[in-house]
Amino acid sequence: MNTITSQHLDLACVVTTRVVGFSPATNLTCGSRQRAGIAIRLVKSTFRQRLKCVVSEVPCGISIAFPEATEADIMDVCAFAEQRLQRLQQEPLTTKMVEEILSVTPAELRCLTKQGRIPPVGRAFFSQGRKQVGVFVYAPEVICKLAKQSDQISEWRRAAGTAAMPSHRKSSLARQSAVDTFE
Repeated sequence: MNTITSQHLDLACVVTTRVVGFSPATNLTCGSRQRAGIAIRLVKSTFRQRLKCVVSEVPCGISIAFPEATEADIMDVCAFAEQRLQRLQQEPLTTKMVEEILSVTPAELRCLTKQGRIPPVGRAFFSQGRKQVGVFVYAPEVICKLAKQSDQISEWRRAAGTAAMPSHRKSSLARQSAVDTFE
């Protein structure tokens, strides 16, 4: 018998019912629905390419049944799927994923990146017509850590709110305040 342990796949029912469960965990997705969808598609395609199976949607993921496969065959494909999921876990996050995970706007992410508060690990390029477009990509471990510190983004916003106010706006507010005090 070929036994493996899996960080991402639920193998509890393989022996009895030939079923594998998969629910993308936060350590894999960093909380991104987009990345969770990618992980589910990756697992589906891995199993469908190698074994005859029936995939069912479940509330938090998928359930894959193998009516004709042997336990050894299922475990071999599970090991391969696990390797693919571990590679996915190490892949950098796109700007859209980071915006979703941290609940920031594109402008806020650009500002935080320029300030060095959310450092990129590189750039990804894609074609848009004849033009090459580059976007920053971010380390999953940095973004996951920041997502767990929910008050950090709010703190940065508060600090930016007072520091980013244009000087002419500050002076007009100060003048208005002075007028209000004398009236």
